[in-house]
Amino acid sequence: MAIFYQVKQMKNPKDSSATPRYYARVKSVGVVDEADLVERISTRTGVSEGIVASVLRDSMNEVVDLVTLGYRVKLPALGNIYTTLSSEGEVTADSVSSDSVKRVNIRLFPSVSFKTKVATRSKFTNFSTVSNENAEISDDDTDTGTDSGSGGSSGTGNTGEDNNPL
Repeated sequence: MAIFYQVKQMKNPKDSSATPRYYARVKSVGVVDEADLVERISTRTGVSEGIVASVLRDSMNEVVDLVTLGYRVKLPALGNIYTTLSSEGEVTADSVSSDSVKRVNIRLFPSVSFKTKVATRSKFTNFSTVSNENAEISDDDTDTGTDSGSGGSSGTGNTGEDNNPL
């Protein structure tokens, strides 16, 4: 299973005067939507797509409900899902209220099992060396949220929804 990468020249965000360096950046090959995932799970398990879709939706609704109630949801094959808050700093503890909260963040902290499986099943492939059949994927599909090992920026990229690698 390949993780495609592209070579990108970037400045060091910690030292804008430094000479730009080249980094490997993840290259997305597409998006798997719920229907695709349901079909894959159904094929793998032999369970009907309707049942898989229902269980998947109900599972996600239950995760949302539990996280909303303040629970951390631990899925050993995936990781921990929980909330964090961004809030205004107040002068005194008594000044902190729900009005201080600026944003609720949802976090997925991957389990060791999940990270190990991804790492051991992955083969890194330079996207520019892939055959022309994948050339239709544009530069807009690059996910820049990877570790470059040198303080590179982190973010999310736009993935091409028309390109299903599965």
